[in-house]
Amino acid sequence: MSSALARPDADPDIHAVNAASSSDFQPLAGVRVIDFTRVLAGPYATMTLAELGADVVKVEMPGIGDETRAWGPPFIDHSSAYFHAVNRGKRSIEVDLSVEEGRRTVDRLLASADVVVENFRPGVPERLGLDAEQVMARHPQLIYASITGFGRTGPMASDAGTEVIVEAESGLMSVTGEPGAAPVRFGVAMVDIATGLTMINGILAALVERGRTQRGRRIDVSLYATAVSSLGTVIAASSAGGAPPRPWGSAHPSIVPYRAFAAADGHVVLGATNDAMFRRLVVALDLAEELGGPEWATNAGRVEGREELEEIVQRSVALTSVDHVVARLRAQRVLVAPVLRPDEAAASEQARALGLLVEEDGVLMTRGPLAASQGVSMTPAPALGQHTQEILAELFASATEGQEATS
Repeated sequence: MSSALARPDADPDIHAVNAASSSDFQPLAGVRVIDFTRVLAGPYATMTLAELGADVVKVEMPGIGDETRAWGPPFIDHSSAYFHAVNRGKRSIEVDLSVEEGRRTVDRLLASADVVVENFRPGVPERLGLDAEQVMARHPQLIYASITGFGRTGPMASDAGTEVIVEAESGLMSVTGEPGAAPVRFGVAMVDIATGLTMINGILAALVERGRTQRGRRIDVSLYATAVSSLGTVIAASSAGGAPPRPWGSAHPSIVPYRAFAAADGHVVLGATNDAMFRRLVVALDLAEELGGPEWATNAGRVEGREELEEIVQRSVALTSVDHVVARLRAQRVLVAPVLRPDEAAASEQARALGLLVEEDGVLMTRGPLAASQGVSMTPAPALGQHTQEILAELFASATEGQEATS
């Protein structure tokens, strides 16, 4: 199977997509990705490429592999549930990069590839002969994509950057959490996820560009750049003379009400993003006497009187159940939602209707939103080295065919 995005000189057999996807939605069929990544940002990006039909070959150290395989319990087939969640649809090959034979094997892999994605620690690619300059000199049509903590330049370029470190350094952590409380990290590694998505955009754009130029490209994305860029509205507001940024909990700095409130049996998020919606909220909660005055008629007035207004709304919501509040506000077309746990969201009719979850041996796994909408079904995450012999046989067959063609 070939692809317009695959290398022009690619052997279609070498680029035959594996059984990662059972959908006919495979726009990256024929594209091979060599995956040197581990943990989350890189594996999430390469799994998404596999969802799009790419043949993703995950290169792992013999006997060790991606360290997230050990991030349990819980475990699924000897690897952590964490690992399974972001490595489905890939093939795993064990290669010892510390020895010359292993590096030769990797170079043969790179010769068969369209894209390489890596998130090695600073200095490691150069030591292994796998840095972009050396690799692209040997394989100029290769798209070489790197994920780092703080980028390749600047005073922090050599620093290790994990999610929590980057959240702290970028300023994200300072605006996350409850007012007056200790800083907190995101409940999930959203900077990693956003960095992976940014990397995918770069790779897809580079594949299109290569179709015109026949040349590869180096792409660099860092967690730090992703995090700082995500603060665009906050940075712009403060630099334009607004108040210094601070955490708002679930509230919004310039819309009131717009946050979570405690009901009798849980929490509910509600909000009024315009004056007409606020009037409907007042009706739904039967608060005309307290909040029907002219001082509450505009959002500016509501922001100014935030504490008093939120206290009034809280007293009303606390008297009844989450379901009752949700029903009354939805009937008046007011923004509202129950605050659910992830397992409750996974069990919801909406998540099921969108096909966002699949079951593997009794364990629920999420699908990417695009893959879910297209009905893509992925193979499970690979065991360590599961496809080593299969991939080596492909490389050997390709080398043999190349020798015969030139003899």
